[in-house]
Amino acid sequence: MNTNESLLGVLQIIYQWRKRLVFTTLGVGVATALISLLLANYYQATTTFYAANSDLTKPDRVFGPPGSYVEYFGSGADIDRLLTIASGKDLLDRMIDTFDLFTLYHIDPQGDQARERARLKLSARMEVNQTKYDGMTIRIEDTDPNLAAEMANMARNIVDQMAREHIRNSQKLLLNTYQISINEKQSYLVALADSLEDIQRNFGVYDYRLQYQVIGDQISRKSIQLAGDEARLATYRRIGYNNRDTIANISARVAALQSELADLNGTSTDGIFNIRDFAHGATLFSKVQQQFENTKNQLSYDIEKANHLTAAMNGDTPAIIPFERAIPPQLKARPKRAFMVISAMALTLIFGILYLLVRRQYQLIDWKQLSADGR
Repeated sequence: MNTNESLLGVLQIIYQWRKRLVFTTLGVGVATALISLLLANYYQATTTFYAANSDLTKPDRVFGPPGSYVEYFGSGADIDRLLTIASGKDLLDRMIDTFDLFTLYHIDPQGDQARERARLKLSARMEVNQTKYDGMTIRIEDTDPNLAAEMANMARNIVDQMAREHIRNSQKLLLNTYQISINEKQSYLVALADSLEDIQRNFGVYDYRLQYQVIGDQISRKSIQLAGDEARLATYRRIGYNNRDTIANISARVAALQSELADLNGTSTDGIFNIRDFAHGATLFSKVQQQFENTKNQLSYDIEKANHLTAAMNGDTPAIIPFERAIPPQLKARPKRAFMVISAMALTLIFGILYLLVRRQYQLIDWKQLSADGR
């Protein structure tokens, strides 16, 4: 086997150039170390929290029947909502304005795309993740460890605030819907009350059940009186009783009772009281009163729901459950200077050896012979 093509040949070349390889590698290592010392130290602060269950903001669940249970920790959609908020531009903009990141990142706020540049820098230093235990973490890097911890905690608080705002806006829309329904039902109740007053005034209906009972009692009593007076009158006439005043009084009483019964039974056409009109009015009164009661019950239900929703809004239920606050880190996160130096030296050594091998192969080529063959 040709020495130039064997491993021994490779080792021979490396041995011949060993001093230059070592000096070059060491030189690159020293240069890398010096350059890495010029890089600023970045510290990473981390805060951990969990999503709160959105059912805690729903009046139907919070003010549900006795014994109902609401899970305090959220999952699924609750976590996705917080991740969406934490990954959005609104959080970045609020962080930029809160900490004046234009000044911190040396960006002219009046320059072109200044806010977008600030967002990119903050995004490069901020990381949002979901843990395998359904928790969430926010990590922020900065050259100042205290500022890194403060920014991480503030980012968590802003996520909580934004999630509450989204929930509160939804609650306001629902409360506005309830209020519109309450106003409509209140107006409808006023109209129904006016209709009941008109029926009472036009048909004399107030408590139709009691009035029907009284009418029945009157019909029964007057029918008994009429039967007694008619029997007495017939007896007087049969026996030839000649007291004209008594006969006249009984006859007048019979006529009066017949007229009253005709009115009560609805057979009279010219009486003061018309049972048919009363019955019609009682039917209308019953229907309108039923509508009034149903609407009043619905109104009470809507008012109760609106009060529960208002109580839930005023309760200001948190959207997150803090688990671990960010504290100023003691150890830097980057740069990894030892890793940088070792990587630079290893790459220098590898590429140096490759350069020597390529150079050696280049020297072994007979370029004149190749040119002659080319002709």
